[in-house]
Amino acid sequence: MTAKSDRARELLNDPLLQEAFANVRAKLLTAFEDCDSNDSETMQDISKRLNLLKAVEQDLWRMLDDGTLEDFRAQEKEQYNG
Repeated sequence: MTAKSDRARELLNDPLLQEAFANVRAKLLTAFEDCDSNDSETMQDISKRLNLLKAVEQDLWRMLDDGTLEDFRAQEKEQYNG
């Protein structure tokens, strides 16, 4: 694996980081639920923040997947050339 994907795996497996993601998500969801339904600007802002949080997690998973794919390709190349 690449150093980048190794680090992504470490972060995704880090209980403190996972707790931080969960805490932020929970606070945003609570803020969304408590928001006045007429306050569309705040609701949109919270929705954007939730999407950004999700995007960070997805990016870490992509880095991990990319490293796994890179390993697979290297093994395939080694078998083909070997």
